[in-house]
Amino acid sequence: MEVSLDIVNRRALGRLIFVIATFLFLWPIAEVPGKTHPLPHVSPAMERPEFWIDKVRNPTNVLLRPDQIQKMNDEILKRSDLYLSRVKDLKEDWTREELLELLKEDWQGFGKTSEIRFGRNGQALNESFWKELEKNVHAEGIKGQNQVLFGLIVKRTDIRVFPTEEPSLSSPASGDFDRFQHSMISPGSLVALYHVSKDEGWVYLQAPFIRGWVKRDAVAVGSEKRIAVQYVEERERLVITGDFVTLFRDSSFQEEAFVAQMGDSFPLSRLLQGNRVDGKAYVVGIPSREKNGRLIFQEAYISKRADVHPGFLPYTQANVARQAFKMLHQPYGWGEMFGRRDCSRFIMDIFATFGIVMPRNSMLQARVGIDLGPAEGKNIREKRAILEQAPPLASTLRLPGHIMLYLGKQKGRYYVIHSIWGFQNSGRSEVNLEKVGAVVVSDLSLGEGGPNGSLLKRLTDIRFIGEERGSQKHPNSP
Repeated sequence: MEVSLDIVNRRALGRLIFVIATFLFLWPIAEVPGKTHPLPHVSPAMERPEFWIDKVRNPTNVLLRPDQIQKMNDEILKRSDLYLSRVKDLKEDWTREELLELLKEDWQGFGKTSEIRFGRNGQALNESFWKELEKNVHAEGIKGQNQVLFGLIVKRTDIRVFPTEEPSLSSPASGDFDRFQHSMISPGSLVALYHVSKDEGWVYLQAPFIRGWVKRDAVAVGSEKRIAVQYVEERERLVITGDFVTLFRDSSFQEEAFVAQMGDSFPLSRLLQGNRVDGKAYVVGIPSREKNGRLIFQEAYISKRADVHPGFLPYTQANVARQAFKMLHQPYGWGEMFGRRDCSRFIMDIFATFGIVMPRNSMLQARVGIDLGPAEGKNIREKRAILEQAPPLASTLRLPGHIMLYLGKQKGRYYVIHSIWGFQNSGRSEVNLEKVGAVVVSDLSLGEGGPNGSLLKRLTDIRFIGEERGSQKHPNSP
């Protein structure tokens, strides 16, 4: 399957809408210091996965078998409205006009506008900056006919809208929200390389869930397409199930290769036995980059004590809860800035440990799964009625610019776990943003004192990530 230019156009538009929606959701009139945990109406017991697991009937029942997950993934990847890319199926020959169209979309969505943007030093991004940026994009260097190369990411790295580390901020003080930051790509990810920047420090590429620029030293190019593709299609894999896990280049765990995060996976070579390391390590294959940029493979070692699992986890509500709570109180990071997670990456990483493919942003994630009923435009009573049918620990809840994992109901309140920057409340003389900046448990009344209302009031989408089973549409509800 090829990704048409029409699909790529809409991907750029979707990302822009996501950026705008999130800024409207989060932006304060005045900011107050971060809150301590837990939030109101959250007891210490609620910050443990067992609290919510114990409330579910048959929490260890498998919601989707591996073959059902594969079928669901295939359907997801075929959907043009989710803007995902089956990178291995991308065509290899591209015209100059096609690549220029991609660059044009980026510039129209995130380039220079009448709105003033600010850089790292708090100074406005001036005309000189935009001219240098456009020069580094190097559109004039694209030939009439271009062969796309295929490779693998060799280290955890940011993917940027443009080939620059300079941020694009809405105000000098808004350093946590960089409009040039798309996301982060994990080591071992398959990518298609379109173009190289003028300074030769950046590569323009297509990843499975986004298109953008990464540092050139983060990518290794296969001498043939099949070499990179075979790596990601290896069936026997070790899945990272912890928040973050370190991979080492030596069996004594002294030389660090890189850090992987929840949901990443690597081909499993073997379990070491005997005298080499006394069976203390898994050995996996990792991509590496030679000095000339060519792709090679090396062995890396992961302690058997690390939070990893041979193959994907069984998709059960108990496992979903345990995966989500491993990230509790981890700091918020827009687009994975500073090596952290935002709300949609939190959701993406949870479901990746079960082999479930998710789009990158909240608006698109809310199109995955079974729609339990239109929540947008409904009153509070009607939304509560829909939530009563939502299986805990297997349902996502979305409002514009934000997505959450549904935990369940306790004493008449509906609870979620989510990575959130902050919420609005009304102060004595102004609207305040109560900064949280972390993965937290909260109930859906959060923000009810603000001008936009509570999370429940603003809820637009309620989705069950599972299979519809005739009249028993929502299994394992409390």
